[in-house]
Amino acid sequence: MTARAPLLLLAALAMLGASATGSHAQRYLPVDVYIDTGDEPLAAYQLEVTVDGDAMIVGVEGGDAPAFAAAPHYDPKALAGGRIIIADLDVGTDLPRGRTRVATLHMRESGAKPTYHVALQVAANADGSPIPATVHLEPEQGDRA
Repeated sequence: MTARAPLLLLAALAMLGASATGSHAQRYLPVDVYIDTGDEPLAAYQLEVTVDGDAMIVGVEGGDAPAFAAAPHYDPKALAGGRIIIADLDVGTDLPRGRTRVATLHMRESGAKPTYHVALQVAANADGSPIPATVHLEPEQGDRA
């Protein structure tokens, strides 16, 4: 019976460790970034995303439109925190209009669900003229299929 005591102690410690880390389990979540320009063609944008809470940006990818299919420009050091400025430019002829996913941010969250904020700093057409636009974020539930 005494030979089992160390095994029982190890099992109990493992269970305690698993339950302690379970309360701060990490989740990975894609957060889509959409810009809506109505009837105006979108050639350029710059926006800032911030996160309140325990979350870290772990990746950035491009959007749906051919003009913004590649990952937008950003400072790679921003991946270490909860704030990033992303921007992109395409003056081609196949520019998106209306609601367009321009990027996806990949987030690692821990603890309580964080709050995401986005601010559009500028949106412009191919002539470089500012255009009216709105921006919003859509966190997804897990990876995209």
